[in-house]
Amino acid sequence: MDERITKYIEAFSEYVSEYDFSNDKIKLKYDHTLRVMNLSKKYAILLGFNEEDVELATLIGLLHDIGRFEQVKVYDSFDDLHTVDHADYSVEQLFKKNEIKRFTDREDWYPILEFAIKNHNKLEVPFVDDERMMMHAKLIRDTDKMDIMIAMIGRVNVSGSLISPEVLEATRKHECVNRKYSKTISDRVAIQYGFAFDINYDVVLPEYKEKFIMFHESLDDKEQFQKLYEDIIKYINERIDKYDGNRN
Repeated sequence: MDERITKYIEAFSEYVSEYDFSNDKIKLKYDHTLRVMNLSKKYAILLGFNEEDVELATLIGLLHDIGRFEQVKVYDSFDDLHTVDHADYSVEQLFKKNEIKRFTDREDWYPILEFAIKNHNKLEVPFVDDERMMMHAKLIRDTDKMDIMIAMIGRVNVSGSLISPEVLEATRKHECVNRKYSKTISDRVAIQYGFAFDINYDVVLPEYKEKFIMFHESLDDKEQFQKLYEDIIKYINERIDKYDGNRN
């Protein structure tokens, strides 16, 4: 398996070499992709996926954002609301343009790859009566959310920005908020905080909590997020305690 994963990474590096790495957005997304790939492999193993599904989860992690590179080339932006939905764009690059053949000819994997990649950024995963599809879609959402937070550490300046009341209220209700309602930088941060309520696998939560604390501490104006932060830490701790209790 490790040899095949090495080949996936080589194929990915060849694919992205066609893009301009002097653009910081390209480098940022390349680094994010490799981290998500490694997180996906790590947690697929911890969740007890069989060897084939560990490999498949690793490949999904590697390919989940492949449309971002073309998005940056065409629009020089990661703003899905004003350009294209990057998950849909990833599916288009892989399956309509047939770039998937660069990575694997396992056609039996294609429906799972497409479903997981297409839905990794949606507000929720549409239910399908296919346990394998759902488990892969849930895992990539968890690992991607964790690493988006990692990528934002030290990169966000919220001074002078406030959370919109509707975004704050929804997050306090433990609801994920559609990014189309984001009006300010603080809204973006609050929505990022709310991603904790959409983590599917409890095994992810201890590391997620660690990175969430780092993200919160990195903010230049933490005060407006403090109550929200405390509520989310309480929520995460309760889930971790329940998970640990069920294992013992």
